Amino acid sequence: MAMWCRVDAGPVNNSCPLPPNMESNYDFDWKSKPHEWSNTDAKTTSLQLALSWTPTYCASLSEEVRDNEFQCRLSNNFSLIVHGLWPQTLGAFSPRDQPRNCRNTEQLSTSLIKRFFCMMPSEYLQQSEWEKHVFTGTCLFTTAIDYFTTIEDLYKSLNIPDIQSIKNPTATTIKNSFLRRNPKLFSSAILKSLSKISFLSYSNSMSYNTL
Repeated sequence: MAMWCRVDAGPVNNSCPLPPNMESNYDFDWKSKPHEWSNTDAKTTSLQLALSWTPTYCASLSEEVRDNEFQCRLSNNFSLIVHGLWPQTLGAFSPRDQPRNCRNTEQLSTSLIKRFFCMMPSEYLQQSEWEKHVFTGTCLFTTAIDYFTTIEDLYKSLNIPDIQSIKNPTATTIKNSFLRRNPKLFSSAILKSLSKISFLSYSNSMSYNTL
């Protein structure tokens, strides 16, 4: 199996505004979500780092929802953020074949939320991604801090292009821009659309390397 290789780290937003008042209730309960499911039997064979392009995400929301999204306020200048780090099963035929909602955990601390807010600018996003994608069995990530620092390491090792400066920002030109700036990435491992960019890493042992 191919492992991710390290490339020179590019600019990552280490400084960002925080909401004047952090949310107090952002716990996630998949059983209360009609479109969620649990799969505790699937074997994790790879990790997928998913990035989300803020302008496209915010444009997909209704005006009422968008106005209440801290990430979507123009003055906050969020661009390409982390959506999550997802366990994947080799040969899965549908999303329901992937590991998901393996166990319920308590609400993350506000201090942890603040620490990783520039990377994932939503209390609920951090909470739901941690709970949806925490592992069962031997548990690659036994604590939330392990999960988020792993994401941070992978994210910071990417040399992220300035997507707003791309003259023709199609899914293909964005992908090619990533490949030019990260020559050790392989093309087939990059999944892209105009709203999300994902990077796959396969490992037999489920250890990981930075990009």
